[in-house]
Amino acid sequence: MPFVVMITGIPGVGKSTITRIALKRTRAKFRLVNFGDLMFEEAVKAGLVKHRDEMRKLEPRTQKELQLKAAQRIVEIARKEPVLLDTHATIKTPVGYLLGFPREVIEVINPNFIVIIEATPSEILGRRLRDLKRDRDVETEEQIERHQDLNRAAAISYAMHSNALVKIIENHEDKGLEEAVNELVKVLDLAVGEYE
Repeated sequence: MPFVVMITGIPGVGKSTITRIALKRTRAKFRLVNFGDLMFEEAVKAGLVKHRDEMRKLEPRTQKELQLKAAQRIVEIARKEPVLLDTHATIKTPVGYLLGFPREVIEVINPNFIVIIEATPSEILGRRLRDLKRDRDVETEEQIERHQDLNRAAAISYAMHSNALVKIIENHEDKGLEEAVNELVKVLDLAVGEYE
């Protein structure tokens, strides 16, 4: 049976760092798949974008079509090996927040777990200001907090349509990274029995 763990968190929360370390420690050999990368590959093939940060400015209907194509590719991969799906639960667009996974998309992927990485708004803002590689919108701490709240609500909605368990992992500056990695490893290790 396919085993898919979705890992989400708003930009700057430390999701990529936690994921990278946890994958080295888990007993299960996961294939790390970035949902945005799959969507970007599909968008480039269709001649819609040239840079990844242009994706969130596409028409919502176009984004949903790209999401469905990416979901179908994930299912194919998960039939052969467990998948750790690096993604965003919600995407801030110029006209509002877009669900990362409309019902028809989450039903295709049907994840086992939805893991949300969180931090305080001030920690996230500081991390974003230090990351000069990305072209990100400037947001206040209040906007960051709202986005995290929307991610929690989205994760519950996704769980309703997939029977996934929702796990929240906190990544704080003072003590959080090691603890966050250990919590993610526990979730990932549950896939060991599925692929033996």
